[in-house]
Amino acid sequence: MYLLSPLLSIPFRRFKIEIPKKNWLFLTLPISILVHLLVGKMTPMTKNFIDLQGHYVLKVLILILLVLGLKELKRTNKNSLKR
Repeated sequence: MYLLSPLLSIPFRRFKIEIPKKNWLFLTLPISILVHLLVGKMTPMTKNFIDLQGHYVLKVLILILLVLGLKELKRTNKNSLKR
């Protein structure tokens, strides 16, 4: 994910959102759970995350990773956009 982060950041730069490389590492698990839910592929971690009766440590971990991943997002100005 660290090696792919420059490529993944390109579409977000068009919307003037700058995502640092380390934030992509934090966002890996939350994004993967979201994609698995959208595609319908139920992996054990996805099943445990949507289970309402337990697995609270996993849910807290994913929420912490999501907060850490979204923490340092920055909106860029029109003039500071690099091409």
